[in-house]
Amino acid sequence: METDHYKVTPEKLKGKTVADVAITTNAVVIKFTDGTFLDVYLDKTAQTLKTSTNKLEGLEL
Repeated sequence: METDHYKVTPEKLKGKTVADVAITTNAVVIKFTDGTFLDVYLDKTAQTLKTSTNKLEGLEL
């Protein structure tokens, strides 16, 4: 898998509209209206916060 495939690029998120937010003890997931998800999660092995983005296409959520 490409290491940059899920890399967060702030410029690509600017101007998007938030549709939903889910918060747990280890992660925050933000869903945008275009199907893009921003994940902020705790990497327990490194004890740091990490981020990733992904987009689900062709699925009705």
